[in-house]
Amino acid sequence: MSRTRARALDAAIELLGTRGLHALTHGKVDVEAGLPKGSTSNHFRTRDALVRGVVERLEELDRGDWADLNGLEVSTVEGLVDTLALFVSEMTTTHRRRTVARYTLSMEATHNLEVRASLNRGHDLLRTLVVEILTDLGAAAPRTAARTLLAYADGLIMHALLRPEAVEPRGQLLRVTRACLSP
Repeated sequence: MSRTRARALDAAIELLGTRGLHALTHGKVDVEAGLPKGSTSNHFRTRDALVRGVVERLEELDRGDWADLNGLEVSTVEGLVDTLALFVSEMTTTHRRRTVARYTLSMEATHNLEVRASLNRGHDLLRTLVVEILTDLGAAAPRTAARTLLAYADGLIMHALLRPEAVEPRGQLLRVTRACLSP
């Protein structure tokens, strides 16, 4: 990916994460990225192409984050819970704007099949990772457990985005994780 294209997409994510879908215009992306006027439209001729580019960039960034998760200790229930708590924390603090951008695009995905497919690819990657971990931990139904655990994590993330003063979710995560591992 060219440097200009990456700058435009990162600026678009910043706009979506701070100002919403209405702020996603070629001109505003150029300004946010500090690019010459028309740069974004040279790479993304239409707004739909820009949205697709943003979704693909989010997927690329997520893959990097999830690869980092592979290096964490998840061979115990406590290790998995610590990793999930870190994930929720990172998504609502360090990567808050990216998370808000993803949720903003989730609404777009309700009627845009390409956006939905890309967002689903990212979710499927994470779910596959969690299924593998839960299988290794002895879950009787790892796919169902992963779906439940990720839905709970999504709820925690949404809650923390809307109420930043939310409490540390580790205790709740531990209870839900143990319930997911129970036969």
